[in-house]
Amino acid sequence: MRFVRLFLGLLTGITGLSAFQLSQAEKTMDSLKQQIIEKFSEFEKTQDADLIHQLLDSIEASEVNIPAGDEAAQNLAVSRRLHFLAALDRSIDPAWNSKDVPPQGVPAPAHQGMVYSSGEVDPETIPDPEVRAQYVQALKANKDARRRYSVQLELRRIDDRAMRFAERFLADRFGNSQRDHQEFEQLLAASPVNETRKERLRELLSKSR
Repeated sequence: MRFVRLFLGLLTGITGLSAFQLSQAEKTMDSLKQQIIEKFSEFEKTQDADLIHQLLDSIEASEVNIPAGDEAAQNLAVSRRLHFLAALDRSIDPAWNSKDVPPQGVPAPAHQGMVYSSGEVDPETIPDPEVRAQYVQALKANKDARRRYSVQLELRRIDDRAMRFAERFLADRFGNSQRDHQEFEQLLAASPVNETRKERLRELLSKSR
């Protein structure tokens, strides 16, 4: 009886160890998903699009050596891609218009007969404190608008890059079979991507077949 209890205890320990090892493996596999969360969180604070480029570099690098027949690894890669695209969509402003380019600089306002050059001037050259404060505010608003335009433009370039790689990857992973179609739909359903992105991905996959 003591032997049985000892054996069961040993078996439980081995099972617990296996579960721990599996948990660690899952954490390692999902480290890129954690990076997606962290990088986009940092991007929200800094608006530095290089962070997203670096993240996409890491995602693409993780896919280079995936064996052709390893469906689990391939599905994990697709899942990571979908999480990346969902985060990207939350950062992209759908109302942004590439034609609405902010002006380069803000001319100083004429005040009490003073006429300034047509370009930006040093706010300290404006003697009236109220007019100077308004001009400083206008300069900041223009700078913010130019920065926002640049970031949104870069996010769309990242989107184009991500979708080009996704098209090739999805074409390699999924064929025309009903099983492949169901697996792809299951991955879409389990992902946080919005309906617009889902339709884009479906169209992307259908074009590659």
